[in-house]
Amino acid sequence: MWLARPRPQRRVAGGAHSSPSPPRRQRQVVASAPPALESRLLHRLLHRLSPSAPARCDGAPPAPTAASELEGKVTHLMELLKAHESRDAEASRLQQALQCQEEADAAKLVELMRRQEAASAAVVEEAKAAIEAQLVERFREEQAAAAEAHSAQLQQLCAEHSTQLQQAAALLEAQAREKFEMAVAHERAYLSALKQLELDVDVLTRVLAPTVYLMQSFPTSLCLPLRARRPPPRAPARHPFCAATP
Repeated sequence: MWLARPRPQRRVAGGAHSSPSPPRRQRQVVASAPPALESRLLHRLLHRLSPSAPARCDGAPPAPTAASELEGKVTHLMELLKAHESRDAEASRLQQALQCQEEADAAKLVELMRRQEAASAAVVEEAKAAIEAQLVERFREEQAAAAEAHSAQLQQLCAEHSTQLQQAAALLEAQAREKFEMAVAHERAYLSALKQLELDVDVLTRVLAPTVYLMQSFPTSLCLPLRARRPPPRAPARHPFCAATP
């Protein structure tokens, strides 16, 4: 047994005995031990210090008043131990209640975070849908503007092409008209030359009528000198464009 034994009583003046006090080491052990161990130590100490136990001191046995005082102190210590145990039980109960409350608060916090996350996800989805709608609307506007610009460019190109076609048609028509007028003028000149040639032939025929008569009347004597003197007739030159016309 590692507990210290009680010290013997000391006699003081007047024959009174001083009240025994528990040893310092024993008080330290009782103060630092757990509740169950403290209870057993106090019971053992009470059993050792009870009047029925044999006295192991050097002097006379202790007086009954000292034992009763020690028993009162032990009883007081037992009451303090019970109060300490009750406080420990209350603290344990409070700790369990606090832990349960913390668990409930944690569950509520998790549920609140889940709700906030769901709400945030819904808000994000709505924002994404709104942004996508804005992008689609802007893309449609850009496509409409591009189509309008392309249509205007096509109309401008069509107008320019029509103008160029009209200018080319007018130029071709002017060139064809000029060529036609030149051909008509050349043909008229040719017809005028033919008429002049016909007149010349008619005049020449009239002039040569006596000679022809003489040639027919005297073919052997006059044909050779006349044929040698008369040059062959020349036909007027015709324009290449008029040569193809009958």
